[in-house]
Amino acid sequence: MMRDLLDRQRAAFMAELPVSLDIRKDRLKRAIALVADNAPRFCDALSEDFRHRSREQSMITDIAASVAPLKHALKHVGRWSRSERKPAMFPLGLLGGRAWVEYQPKGVVGIIAPWNFPVNLVMSPLAGVFAAGNRAMVKTSEFTPVVAALFEELAPLHFAPEEMAFVSGGPEVGKAFAELPFDHLLFTGATGIAKHILHAAADNLTPVTLELGGKSPIIVGRSADIGRATERVAMGKMLNAGQICLAPDYMLVPEEKESEVVDGLIRAASAMYPSLLANPDYTAVINDRHHARLNDWVEDARRKGPRSSR
Repeated sequence: MMRDLLDRQRAAFMAELPVSLDIRKDRLKRAIALVADNAPRFCDALSEDFRHRSREQSMITDIAASVAPLKHALKHVGRWSRSERKPAMFPLGLLGGRAWVEYQPKGVVGIIAPWNFPVNLVMSPLAGVFAAGNRAMVKTSEFTPVVAALFEELAPLHFAPEEMAFVSGGPEVGKAFAELPFDHLLFTGATGIAKHILHAAADNLTPVTLELGGKSPIIVGRSADIGRATERVAMGKMLNAGQICLAPDYMLVPEEKESEVVDGLIRAASAMYPSLLANPDYTAVINDRHHARLNDWVEDARRKGPRSSR
């Protein structure tokens, strides 16, 4: 079924060439409407998948952060799509030759989206996909099935399946999706899974764009405003319950500032989240496996006595 969908999208893409600027803008406008007109439903779906997620946070990180890149693309797509003059290489320039770069769409782009921002990390890539004149197939995360089902419900109201389509399912579906001969493949997620994605794409010589997790250290200098720094770190770490690839992972601070930094973090976190369990501003951890993993880290830190040197 997925291969049939890919073939249909590619056939429609080839029949449409060249993809006009008006068509690209129209798809961007429809993508904006898909999210903006259904913002409350997406917020409800996000909260259901996370078992609780701050509505205000979802409006910022998944709704506004989806609409913004789509609007940016809509504003700039005309300039992006213009050909770019280049000097002709010797000796062609002497013979009257002219050179330019002609920007053309690739075809059908596959998007494998993660669970931590399951709306934003679908719609943000689509801004570039549609601006460039491509079609899209999206594999949603099995960890956010309610959001995935909502996308599958709403997408046909705004797009023909030959323009954009959603695929849901577990690891086996994801593996089959990555093995499809896309014209480009985008993956956001863990490094370990990315290795399998690359291997699957290599068999088709499919170009791949990876956005992977990593470590995000915070370096605090001796002249830093500790109150401001710790407040910002606490906000960055606790947004989406820390389930962000750019969330601060650890801090490097002058030894004599350690106590002040620890106290500042406690004070900032307590001010933002005086309670957690019944706090509408907080977001739950996505599933039991990740909850257990985080608890294991806390227990490991306690066993090792992280404050014993003070």
